Order: sequence, then structure tokens, then C-alpha cells
Amino acid sequence: MSEIIIPLHGLTRGGQEFDFVLGDDFLEGFSRDVIQGLDARTRLVAEQKGGWIEIHCTVTGQAKVECDRCLEDLLMPVDINQELTVRFDAEPEDVVNEDDNVIILREGTAEMDLAQTLYDLICVSLPMQKVHPEGKCDPAALSRLSNEADAQKDAPANTPFSGLKELLKQKKN
Repeated sequence: MSEIIIPLHGLTRGGQEFDFVLGDDFLEGFSRDVIQGLDARTRLVAEQKGGWIEIHCTVTGQAKVECDRCLEDLLMPVDINQELTVRFDAEPEDVVNEDDNVIILREGTAEMDLAQTLYDLICVSLPMQKVHPEGKCDPAALSRLSNEADAQKDAPANTPFSGLKELLKQKKN
């Protein structure tokens, strides 16, 4: 799994910038259920703000996903601007955190890996329904799906209630 490590000690008040390329190697170790390929760049600006750290994440590029309609590859734009807050606590596992934009780390943590956070942000930024624009799906795949749907429509229904329908018909006769 790729690592996106930023140091937490020695950050300046003006902010420190970190740039990373997020390609297919970044996806290693993550489930490829949602994203099959990635060509993106991220800029992280981390700034010390007293007892916490503020991180501004920008991710731009495109993700290769599977079209929900024809199952062919589809390139989706990725454009994320997200603010994250890193707080520190002696017992971070005991802290109840209801804000998805706040990350609680153990006091004294020297560096932070943002790979999982960036992967999650990219997945959440994609639309629920990922389909090609109308008319751009693979015609061969759509034809196979249409033929399968027609075959299922013509087949007799085999449900638990099919037998009950037959009993009702016999009772009426």
C-alpha cells in the first residue's frame, strides 16, 4: 500500500506544502471494488494552529471506474477540496469523534499517513451512479443486457408464490 506521509513536528505557522502523485501504484493494498485506476495529484498544506494541525487537501485528476450500465471502463473526474483537523489526545481510542473531518492521534505522534484518508475522500467524491453519458455505453454490452432482460421476461416466474397462484386457480375451478 502506498504511503502519503507528512511530518507533524516542525510545521511552520505559514503552512508547509506536500505534493504527491496518486497513480495505480497508490491503489495497491486497497480494494479495487470502486476504483480500478487512478491518475491524480494531491497537494496537502499542513499548518500548525496551536494545539492542533489544519490540513487542506486538494486532489485533482481522474479515476477509472466500471460503468454501472455497460460494465465497461469509465473515466470520472476527481476534484476535491477538503479541510482536515488533526487533534492530539493521550488516549485517542477513548475520544468520541463525530466529525469526519477531525482526526485524533496519540500525543507525540511524529508523522501521519494520509493514504487511507485520501482514498476514502476520492471514493466518496464519486457519484453514486457511475454511467457513461447517454449513447456512449458499449452497444454490444447493452445488446447482451437487453437480450438477457427479454429472456427473463419471457421465462415463467419461479417464486415461492407461484405454487400458491396455482392452488388459487384450482380452487376457483
